Amino acid sequence: MNPFSPLYYVKQNKSRCILLMVMLLLSAVIYVGGLYVTSPPATFDNLCEINEHCIYMYDLSVTKNQESRMDEFLAEIEADPDLDYVFAGPTKAHFNWDTVMAGITCGTNQITFGSVEDFKKHCEYLDIEVDFSKIKTGSLILTEMLAKNTGLSLGDKVDSSLNGDKLIEVTDEESSFTLDYIIDVTGYGAYMITDESSEIAVYVYGKNTTGEALRNKVISIGQKYGVYMGTITKEEIDSEFSSFYFIYGFIVILISVIIAITINTAFSGMYQKRNFEIAVYRGIGIPKKKIFRKLVSELLLIDGIALFCGTIITALFLYLFNNIVLYPDGLYLEYFHPLAISGVVICNLLSLLPLILFRICQIKKADICEY
Repeated sequence: MNPFSPLYYVKQNKSRCILLMVMLLLSAVIYVGGLYVTSPPATFDNLCEINEHCIYMYDLSVTKNQESRMDEFLAEIEADPDLDYVFAGPTKAHFNWDTVMAGITCGTNQITFGSVEDFKKHCEYLDIEVDFSKIKTGSLILTEMLAKNTGLSLGDKVDSSLNGDKLIEVTDEESSFTLDYIIDVTGYGAYMITDESSEIAVYVYGKNTTGEALRNKVISIGQKYGVYMGTITKEEIDSEFSSFYFIYGFIVILISVIIAITINTAFSGMYQKRNFEIAVYRGIGIPKKKIFRKLVSELLLIDGIALFCGTIITALFLYLFNNIVLYPDGLYLEYFHPLAISGVVICNLLSLLPLILFRICQIKKADICEY
């Protein structure tokens, strides 16, 4: 095997390299930490996905003592071939859910419809599969995660008698609903079917337009008639949890520095014994760049193996932890989040860059005459 191959060095120094790989594997802790920090806002992903296709609009004219122009707003929505709407039902309940992060509870109002037909139209636009033979006026529909999280099962009654439960608050004391269907989707969400419709609130859908384009279009129409958006966006949720991200970033840098110091101390001892080897390379005329490439490729190979093993171990841990511990209680950790990836990248850069810089210095100082 070519002595300048990075694999050659790893094979010749297995025990030392394995120890360094274990140290680099600590970045997996940072990745899981990132998933933990982002777990509360991630529970709103299902709601945000709904809001990409469904815009809640409400008339504020009553609160402002102005004449309602809701009819004009709806007329313009109807005139647009790309838009559709259904009237919203009055708010009947508020659902909370526990998150993986201890002490943090999130929540939202249920989405209420004035008829089964309106709910059916909503499901068609959002491609939600529901057995409508089980849905009727007075039905409560929950996502599987929310049902497990709140401890509700099919057939359970939801009324004001549950208001002592920290996760459920029925705002209309005369209303009673039955959990008739559980939707098999990831995330948290609740729907209620009533025989009432609000005249001041609607859900607007885009037939071919979604996301920001749909929001901008509907908002621009609503502004002309004093009708405003009540839909929460992913950006607003991230803004609410921005302090979590800041704390995570600080912790990532702190842990990265500790890992970097530990790894660099270990590497220094290992590479101090290679001063003679490097000096011989220089003495026989091997260019500094080739020596540098050899040392860097060794570091990258060790780091690459550590990242590969860390990915497999982390994925296996998350799968088992989710399925055995979290899912039964209506909780979950995501398998991927950009913030967690960013934490691993920062940790690796802070660990590897000092090593590379020290190797440059080591190559420059190596002199065969000292031996």
